[in-house]
Amino acid sequence: MRKLFAGFLTVLVACGPTSNGNSDGRDDESDGDADSDSADSDGADSDSADDSLDATDAMEPDAAMCGAQMTNIGVVNLGDPPDLLVLLDRSGSMTEPLISTFPPPPPPWPIKWDVMEDALEGITVAKDQSIKFGLMDFPSDNNCSADATAEVNVMLGAAPQFQSYFSNRSPNGNTPAHLGLGAALTYYQGQPVNPAGRYVLFATDGLPNCNGGVPENASSAETVAAVTALFNAGIPTYVLGFGSFGGGTILNDAAIAGGRPRPGSTKFYEATDAASLDAALQAISGGIIVPSCSFALDAAPPVPDDVTVTLNGMVVPRSPSHANGWDYHPDAMTITFFGTYCEQIEMGASTDVSFAYGCPGPIVQ
Repeated sequence: MRKLFAGFLTVLVACGPTSNGNSDGRDDESDGDADSDSADSDGADSDSADDSLDATDAMEPDAAMCGAQMTNIGVVNLGDPPDLLVLLDRSGSMTEPLISTFPPPPPPWPIKWDVMEDALEGITVAKDQSIKFGLMDFPSDNNCSADATAEVNVMLGAAPQFQSYFSNRSPNGNTPAHLGLGAALTYYQGQPVNPAGRYVLFATDGLPNCNGGVPENASSAETVAAVTALFNAGIPTYVLGFGSFGGGTILNDAAIAGGRPRPGSTKFYEATDAASLDAALQAISGGIIVPSCSFALDAAPPVPDDVTVTLNGMVVPRSPSHANGWDYHPDAMTITFFGTYCEQIEMGASTDVSFAYGCPGPIVQ
């Protein structure tokens, strides 16, 4: 197991229950009267207070009870990183300006290749230990060929290799997308199967051609067939259309064949500027990471039993039997969710995990 994406997860440690009274003893009587009046008006008694601690009352721990002074402790999701092979169109049209509005703004205009470089370097750095990235491109010969040699082999920590690639490679040639997709399948067939998933990100800025090795011959049907072959081999393909071009039909068909279409009429990921490209890469990379139900603690709580765990602000009971709740497992530095709570995490329905020391939470068997 490897540690993944710690960014959105926090552990909260409180310094302990705060006093109900004031340090100098003033206003004790008035506080008591106010509490009594409040209790009378609400019809509350000690039984109702006890009921509020029931496991079914999924409420955020009250800072006034648990301690208002909080210290963050990191929590890291423990999961296995999937493979994502970027299949990049490096045809000559990638040297063109990226213009997303018409009439265009005043120059200078960003170049497609430079914008793609920034985006891919950024996502590989951000997901450096969450995804095994690799890189292949097409054409490989500045014309109509594509070989199965990866420019960057699928691996963790691939960001420096992506940077080196862009420092030594530039766009040229045509768009033999079908050959590039076939080469991606050949590459994956020579690699160990990753049980966490194997994916292709097919990124292109133009219509596929080079059918029969002739630049003028379209290869739309061949491109969809190559995506289908990947899917049949257990390798879904995300399709990314970059820039403004009239390739919506072929890319829609490819996205459907790849098994990862977007909802709505536009099935492929469409990026017409740097911001939408970054958003597309974030959505794609986030979609292939399956979170684990286990989270590593950066530090142990002072009293392991005096904690409350929440998912998306809802209290999760501790389950020593590992039936439905959370527990320290497999060691005292790891918390693991079980049952329906684990299912919520794996489906992506619960993304905010908190762990508050100083507030003993409910326990179920």
